[in-house]
Amino acid sequence: MIRKYFWLIVFSLTVFIFDALIMQWIEFLTTESDKCRNMNSVNPLKLVDCAELD
Repeated sequence: MIRKYFWLIVFSLTVFIFDALIMQWIEFLTTESDKCRNMNSVNPLKLVDCAELD
């Protein structure tokens, strides 16, 4: 049973890892400036430019 579907498991793991790498790459490319969390804001999870907090 495992040997029969081994290729499917390997394929799904490869796609999962490839997708994670692409998402990290896109996030790296779209984040030009350093982002910080504004803990004084209503939504502290929203990332803002660090220069705005100075």
